[in-house]
Amino acid sequence: MGGIMNDYKSIDNKIQFSNRIQSVFEEVSSRYRGYFDKEDGYTSVLSTEGRNPFADQFEGDPEAPYVINLAKAIVRSWIETPCFIAPHEALVGIPRPHYPLMEHFSWGILYEDNSVKDDPLYPETEAKRCEDFMSKFSPLTEDDILKAGEELIGKERLRVLMREDFMWGGGYQGHTVPNYYTLLENGLDGMLAKIDHYAAINVKDEESANFYEANRILVRGMSEYLTKYAEYAQKLSAECDDDEQALYYSQIAQNCAFVAHNKPETLYQAVQLMWCLALWDWVDCWGRMDQYLLPFYEKSLKNGDVISAEDSIISIMLKAWEHGVHNITVGGLKPDDGEDATNEISYIVLQAIRVFHNIHPRVTVRIHENTPQNILDLAVKIWSEGMSDPTVVSDSTVIKGLTDINIPLNDARDYSILGCQEIEIPGKSNTGCEDGSFNVAKVLEFAIYGGKATRKADYQLGPVTKSLVECETYEEFYDSFVEQLRFFIKVESVLCDAGQKIRAIQHSKLLKGIFTDGVLESGKPHDAGGPIYNHGCMETAGISTASDSLYAIKRLVFEEKKISAEKLVEALKANFKGFEKERQMLLNYVPKFGNDDDGADAMAVEVLNLFWDEMAKYKSIRGEAYTGACSLLGSGTGYGAAMGAMPDGRFAGEPLNNSMGPRTGADTSGLTAMLNSVSKLPLHKGVGGTTLNVVITKKMLSTPELRNNIASTMKSYLMNGGQLAQITTANLDELLDAREHPERHGNLIVRIGGYSIQFVEMTERSQLEMIKRYSSEESQM
Repeated sequence: MGGIMNDYKSIDNKIQFSNRIQSVFEEVSSRYRGYFDKEDGYTSVLSTEGRNPFADQFEGDPEAPYVINLAKAIVRSWIETPCFIAPHEALVGIPRPHYPLMEHFSWGILYEDNSVKDDPLYPETEAKRCEDFMSKFSPLTEDDILKAGEELIGKERLRVLMREDFMWGGGYQGHTVPNYYTLLENGLDGMLAKIDHYAAINVKDEESANFYEANRILVRGMSEYLTKYAEYAQKLSAECDDDEQALYYSQIAQNCAFVAHNKPETLYQAVQLMWCLALWDWVDCWGRMDQYLLPFYEKSLKNGDVISAEDSIISIMLKAWEHGVHNITVGGLKPDDGEDATNEISYIVLQAIRVFHNIHPRVTVRIHENTPQNILDLAVKIWSEGMSDPTVVSDSTVIKGLTDINIPLNDARDYSILGCQEIEIPGKSNTGCEDGSFNVAKVLEFAIYGGKATRKADYQLGPVTKSLVECETYEEFYDSFVEQLRFFIKVESVLCDAGQKIRAIQHSKLLKGIFTDGVLESGKPHDAGGPIYNHGCMETAGISTASDSLYAIKRLVFEEKKISAEKLVEALKANFKGFEKERQMLLNYVPKFGNDDDGADAMAVEVLNLFWDEMAKYKSIRGEAYTGACSLLGSGTGYGAAMGAMPDGRFAGEPLNNSMGPRTGADTSGLTAMLNSVSKLPLHKGVGGTTLNVVITKKMLSTPELRNNIASTMKSYLMNGGQLAQITTANLDELLDAREHPERHGNLIVRIGGYSIQFVEMTERSQLEMIKRYSSEESQM
């Protein structure tokens, strides 16, 4: 029997799970793992038993082509992992234990030494074995990124640049969304047929033959894995004394046996096959789940199924919760006709995370002009209950941006959010996610000192340009800033190229490529330009600090001459010690971005346009230009720590903002003014995904009328130039008490630069920055 909730749109009642699913929910709760385990994918309850399948495979056949050994090692690591089926659950398969060597879509094969050090089942010699493996079998390493930089600017200069800690071009996460439509339409045997079809067209040499054979190995491995679970479940059924549980095991066995080879016919079959790919894909991002599961959902409602349609959706959501899915997208527009795509699954997904009340799975609701009010009301209600999900994203802003970079309208309408709020065309693109990150404010700091480093006195890091004290006009100084920016963007592009080459040569997305349009068709790996769309993604930091500082220099130094350039530089070098009068003028006299001031906001628009337009002049090695993004996780804190005092009044070492919004404390005119400022930015160019952290206190959500006001405010923002908004709802006193009594606040969830986290799991520095942000917001109420 399924759940008993008939109105999934309800904001007054929460979904009540069926007895079976409630039991699974309670069991998952008892196995709960923290934020960092979920982020890294280490949520398995199984022991490694001292195994090292990757080392065993490569060492056992050292002369085999790398891509063949990689595919065999991936399969081996899954097949050697024992089966695990918890009581009552309907879907099966859990992540592998933390083997010391495993593939990952970010870099390829990764070695984490703590996986050996912390596991008593490995002998003392295992760490040396893994180190030797990485030295022998890794085609490229991070050192190759540094070598590329050294060739461009020299070893010493690169060393100083890295110490300044303001850019990185080696890539990081590498999230993409596989084409779950393709998986469900073809099944695994159908995917093998596709591989054979394109291999017959594209195989020209040994390298291309090995590539297609590696793909076959992986798909056959997935079939073997499902068959293994089918046999194990059948064995458990035969041995089980509980008739009801024996039936569950038998149903699992039949389900897994069917989808091991056949394309699914029912929703229960579809979610099991979907979960198998998700599991082998590190439980990454699921794209528009409410769209590709809808035909199966409707069929199961009409014809019946082994388990109810609701139980199937909640079962896959429980897997998402336990193992940490990075993003699920619901709502939005249909690709072909542009009509609203919201459906019953969209609401069930939201009702599920409402009950889970946790940091995973991350869920994003796409909003457009005709989005049903019910789904926006439900999202706001969930915020009022203390959740930071769902994120909301603007169809109008994103689709315009995607079509502006020549993505056809139907594919642009099909976009999804992934990772920590980046944007992809699911199953058709690789936009880096992310290729690099760059602190624009640090480059302004270099410009103030004529291109000299700030952490190594008198070292000429950037090109020689006029320093602030040498400039007679604002235009001269701005030209110096532009020259510095162009130089460091070029360096960044070279570092990004090197990072992408590592991903490509190590086949980091070998499995993803099978389920990404363009890869099999072209014979090119996922990170080497195989997908249909291959734009780059540059995470952007420090815009508000850079623009506020430039505006202060323009107004106070050059236009109104209230502070001389010499005195300003002296104050910055002293970190404002002895210059409090000047700092107060910088802080309070000159308007700041985030207050709906046309002058301050225009400067932010100019700086952001400058950076993104200059970055777009470079193409990633995947083939297409870089686009803007801003999903910085905690990088704003790190980047700020590497900076000196700035002309916006910021002290040395203070955090930068982690999103597209104003610097903490700079917006003093309320929520609407802040949203108005951000909506003026050219966010349609930021189709890598541009996060905005929005603090909405629980007091602002405490009544239906107040919630309606917030719903209207957020929709207005999204329909008038805004792109993404992620919400933190708490009260300042909760944050302060959580600092003193963390044991009382395990479910206090906040949002930082693209991801949710329990407040008590944050670093002390990040907690203090969050409290400062809240103090600023509450002072405006």
